[in-house]
Amino acid sequence: MPGRNRRLALVFLLFWSFLVLYPRPAALGESLYRLFVHPVQMEAVTPLIPGLPPGAEPAELERHILKAFPYHHDWQVYGYPWYFPTTAEAMEKGMGDCKTRFIVLASLFEALQVPYELLISPTHIWISYAGKEETTLESMEAALFYRDGEETKFKLPRVDWLESAAITWEAFWVYMPPQRKTALIAGLAFALLLFFQPTDTRRLQR
Repeated sequence: MPGRNRRLALVFLLFWSFLVLYPRPAALGESLYRLFVHPVQMEAVTPLIPGLPPGAEPAELERHILKAFPYHHDWQVYGYPWYFPTTAEAMEKGMGDCKTRFIVLASLFEALQVPYELLISPTHIWISYAGKEETTLESMEAALFYRDGEETKFKLPRVDWLESAAITWEAFWVYMPPQRKTALIAGLAFALLLFFQPTDTRRLQR
């Protein structure tokens, strides 16, 4: 039955694609949880404190963390298209994208009692603090979610959606390991064959 085959093809494609992207499925759920309940661990960043400039301002602390944690995509560091690490994981890896830099800086600010605010755009997460200079990427206009005290609030962002799509494509596809791309394309090919499998006319004539 063509209708049944098409449903099976779609279910298979969704299931296969998810397993290719997240061989450990719980990683996605953990990441989504940490996005809004960020796992700040002050004790994890203790090794960083002795190397900080004495009396450093928040902006200087941020520059220090950006330099100490080189930017790498999640595919390169964790083997997933999108992953939100714990502070301990970020410290162990010593590299990562904006989520890694955010959780390390947030933990450091907590340890040093520096007030800060969490902001999330469609493609970025960052910290705002007194005296921080806004940029196109890091501004209240670009924020989709922001933390107001203990409450997370939603607003419509003003961003360049074409640029956001390009950033997402780069992070998701360009840096995907070749073997994962091959597996994903193979699954798509199989699903298409199943979806367009011709009906057995002999059975229909019986």
